[in-house]
Amino acid sequence: MEQSSFSLRVENIIRAIGDSASWFCLLLIAFVCASVLLRYVAGVSSLAFDELQWHIYSASWLLGFSYATTKRSHVRNDILFNKFSKLTQARIDLYSHLLLVLPFVGVILYHSWSFVEWSYLQNEGSIDPDGLPGRWVIKSVLLIGFFLFGVASLVRVIDLKRVIAGLKRGVADVC
Repeated sequence: MEQSSFSLRVENIIRAIGDSASWFCLLLIAFVCASVLLRYVAGVSSLAFDELQWHIYSASWLLGFSYATTKRSHVRNDILFNKFSKLTQARIDLYSHLLLVLPFVGVILYHSWSFVEWSYLQNEGSIDPDGLPGRWVIKSVLLIGFFLFGVASLVRVIDLKRVIAGLKRGVADVC
């Protein structure tokens, strides 16, 4: 049994975003190497450059965990998971998403909205004089990342309900 076309479209969008965000890792490596060379060879150090590395790392991670959810490559919630039947595995995944993941995403989105809004309205920047301006930009990635994670989790819930129904009917290839 295949995924619904809606689920597949949504997951493909999230995977495209995740694929794009994976290039941030190469960019981060380049920035770290440049930073080390500048600091230890040329004797030049920039706090803004160091902050930019943290921003790139944060963005790649925040945009990447929704990708991991769509690829089913996230850490499992039970060390015994692989010993259970496919039906039990699907139920564990479903209840984990409904009782843990989605409420957690909701709490983060609820609380981070005002966090980002305040930062934007204040035009918050780094507390360090040589740091980066526009701190609200990276804080916005928090909202985007968790929104995508929530969407990926909702799509997974829809698919898990379909998988469970298929397993109950005896359809073998549903996972």
